[in-house]
Amino acid sequence: MKVLILHSELGLLRGGGENFVKNLFTEFARRGHQVHAAFAADPFGRYPVTLPESFTTLPVSGWWFRQAGQKWLSILGRRIPNNSSMRPLWDRFQEALSWRNFRWYNLRFTSRIGRMFSDRWNDYDLVFVNGLDLALLATPFRPTMLWLAGPLNPGQESQLRKVSVVSADGDAFLQMQRFLGEHITELSIGMDGSRFHPGEESERRNLGWDNSHCVFGYVGRLTELKGADILAKAFSEISQEHPHSRLVILGSGEAEQTVRSILKAEFAAGHVNIHPGVDHQQLPFWYRAMDAFVLPSRYENFSNALLEASACGIPFIASDVGGNRILRQSGACGDLFKPGSVEDFVRCMRNFIQTSIEKQNQARQFSAVIREKYSWSATADKLEWILRSRLGLFSQIDHVKVKGGQS
Repeated sequence: MKVLILHSELGLLRGGGENFVKNLFTEFARRGHQVHAAFAADPFGRYPVTLPESFTTLPVSGWWFRQAGQKWLSILGRRIPNNSSMRPLWDRFQEALSWRNFRWYNLRFTSRIGRMFSDRWNDYDLVFVNGLDLALLATPFRPTMLWLAGPLNPGQESQLRKVSVVSADGDAFLQMQRFLGEHITELSIGMDGSRFHPGEESERRNLGWDNSHCVFGYVGRLTELKGADILAKAFSEISQEHPHSRLVILGSGEAEQTVRSILKAEFAAGHVNIHPGVDHQQLPFWYRAMDAFVLPSRYENFSNALLEASACGIPFIASDVGGNRILRQSGACGDLFKPGSVEDFVRCMRNFIQTSIEKQNQARQFSAVIREKYSWSATADKLEWILRSRLGLFSQIDHVKVKGGQS
């Protein structure tokens, strides 16, 4: 089978959605399928994120500005006090401008794809996309599968029903199933259990911390949606109560300066380490350096990082939203706190410090369940099953084994 992936951010970001596509189709390529990927690149065809060698890359060159002006707006916004009457107006203005930038970026990328593949759609057996605009573009020409990293609103139901196959996981699947019914199918994320598992090797010693310290760790982009400000405020409080607390952050983003400003004293004391752009292959060693993984997102569909940390036997403290709640209900070892509440987050951190040994033992025991339930092989099996049952593909393949049951 020859698959075309259309994903504008694939060579630009290392987020959960991008990792999902790369890992799933790396497994797909191992099964003998041909994988081609089109994504945004700079005017010279360069892109910062290395893609799997098994992919045929099709960079869409150009000047791409997904968040034009957001850095400077964030800097200006930090000068407005939180209790000012101007604060809500400024936040709405910045959010509206960000949404319009993002919308224009997606429409422009879709237009470029339309011209690029106008006479090439028949070269592919399947088009796999991560955006509705791209799905509506490709569906009239080839069987198209849309995978959503988050929920869309019911007002888009008529457009979604035009797409050959709509899939999602976690909270997005549960929310959209309410109005799409059987038209949406579940395709869960996975992780590599051969790499993400409990072990002794870690980055803890390289950080200069030992077993007397309680290390909280965060992996992901530093944005308001991910709760970067909540993380910084909570750690500032807990580090005053428990001076042996430490924080390691793996990631970067527009809220990084906010984090550095709030935790200025903690950075100066060496109680916080931040490392942007850590290679995904090295993440297991960083997870194992943590006593607890923290995820204070204001919304989270289903977090790759949370899943990987749990597979490594690391207990978590996460906001009570979406996929975080789903994973906790599955039996994974973690505590949930009220979304957006610094006070409740601190309470959970305080509780963890008091019961850390017990929670770490529980998390290590449950890690085997995580590794068995979530794997890229299982996800690829489910994808093949979806393509065969929904699109009539793979009818000639006898070895397809269904894992995960019906959609």
